[in-house]
Amino acid sequence: MDDAAEDASPPPGPMTRRPPTAAEARALGHPTRMRIVFACRDRAMTNKELAEVLDTTPGTIHYHLRPLVEEGFIDPQEPRPGPRGSREQPYRATGKSWEIGGDPTNAQVLRDVGVQELMAAAEDDVVELARLGLTLRPDDLRGLTERLHELLEEAKERSLDASTVDDEVERVALFVAIHRQPGLG
Repeated sequence: MDDAAEDASPPPGPMTRRPPTAAEARALGHPTRMRIVFACRDRAMTNKELAEVLDTTPGTIHYHLRPLVEEGFIDPQEPRPGPRGSREQPYRATGKSWEIGGDPTNAQVLRDVGVQELMAAAEDDVVELARLGLTLRPDDLRGLTERLHELLEEAKERSLDASTVDDEVERVALFVAIHRQPGLG
């Protein structure tokens, strides 16, 4: 392989993720499923709660839960009492989606979900927003990617379990993309 081909795709940094299996890619390959995983990251949520948060129906949520459970992206928790003596099944994200890396289908879904969430955020809910165009040598791009991976991993480790903290926390999403600029070479 020549140097130009090697330079086109920087190797993953310290936060190496594995490629998804075909079943994992299918399970994460829909925006609603990705949003369910994100919504359940801090606390267990039922079909009804998820439907309210994601502005859809419990039937739609139910349809999308099965592949996420089968592939281990969310776990059913202990059922809890619901209205009129019913039992509600809450689900909680396992963190497995953080281990999965570069699949073109899932990258498109992740990009779409990230943009949708950002566009839906109220102006005063955007804590920080920046865009920077760069011209970097391949080694510098690799170094930037590695440092970004380290920062993301550190942020993940600092993230609290919302069920064990008080009201003095803020739930935020971090959407970061390094992409080549089409048409600019």
